[in-house]
Amino acid sequence: MPISQKTVASSECTFSEWEIDPLQKGMLVEIVAYLYLRQEENAQRVISRIATRKVEPFGNVVANVINKLEVFSSADSSKTPEQIKNSRIHRDGLLFQHISWVVTRLSVPNGVMTSPHVRQADKGFDGFVLELDQKKEKVESIIISEDKASANPRGLITSKVWPELKQIIDGDRDDEILAELVTLLKGVGGVSTESAIGRVVWEEARRFRVCVATGENIRDSVTGSFEKLMNGFSDTVSGAMSSRTGGVLAFNDVRDGLDEFARAVVKKVKEINGV
Repeated sequence: MPISQKTVASSECTFSEWEIDPLQKGMLVEIVAYLYLRQEENAQRVISRIATRKVEPFGNVVANVINKLEVFSSADSSKTPEQIKNSRIHRDGLLFQHISWVVTRLSVPNGVMTSPHVRQADKGFDGFVLELDQKKEKVESIIISEDKASANPRGLITSKVWPELKQIIDGDRDDEILAELVTLLKGVGGVSTESAIGRVVWEEARRFRVCVATGENIRDSVTGSFEKLMNGFSDTVSGAMSSRTGGVLAFNDVRDGLDEFARAVVKKVKEINGV
């Protein structure tokens, strides 16, 4: 597979470090390109290593995708340095959500998942996954993901991620969660929405996943890992270790690394569509 997960000891959560396989990076780029093009079935075909199908692009989707990804240069005189910086931050966050979607799909191959966001800085859940029992009649787990790309991830986690998870646990976003659940369950035949997503099911089945793209400079010089990024996870989300998952994808420099990856995705998008 194009991206691996190495389990790292942590007292806070089930934690892993991700690594993009340089020999299979092209596969990951192709999957992400199809996801940006809203061709999730083709993305799944690439994961399954079967031939993709030609899909005629809808409207200006190709141009829209390229525009979202191309934040490469500070030479654009129409934008201030601050505007360019913010554009890169939003682009990187959305790009990492797509990469994280791939990791989730590889980890939970039979899960029922929401697609990655289309809008940058979207206020919805970064990832939402249902795992059903073998008969596909009962929800066994509901996984809610927070995906962040940051050069300073610890501050972002403590100031934004933990408060957002607490809001969910306190019930402040139950209407949003219900909307996501109903939408996903509509695509699964034979599941009774009423019995599948009742209060007891929600409280027993919910899981939380926090994943970060960052730089190698954040790696702890003593432990040699990133697991300290997750400090406070168990205080925010109590219960069994299985209810908390954390992950990190490290680049030598997170902005340069995601910039280079975005360029590769743009090239693949153009190749797919003969641009």
